[in-house]
Amino acid sequence: MTITRPMVTGTVVALAGHGLAVGFTIALATAAGGGPNSDLDAGGRFAALFFGVLTYGIAQLVLLGSCFALSGRLGRGSSSGLAAGWILGLAPSLYYLCGGFGT
Repeated sequence: MTITRPMVTGTVVALAGHGLAVGFTIALATAAGGGPNSDLDAGGRFAALFFGVLTYGIAQLVLLGSCFALSGRLGRGSSSGLAAGWILGLAPSLYYLCGGFGT
């Protein structure tokens, strides 16, 4: 299997979409009161978690739908790159949002 330009383009597009999904999730969870130095009660933690999970789920569905829609537009072979980028980006983004990569 050779790596083609559409395949690489699809992977880059999907990985960039994961970056946007994580960014939107962090922004909305912080806006809901889940900032790094906030003192949250049980209701505040629930609101931050709810908005974070809801936003991330919606962002992933939009990203997956975009990958399907773009697979025809980016050229032949881009669908495997889009799928690979979506799968490869899912694990690190979930790891980051669950508290990884931090101190």
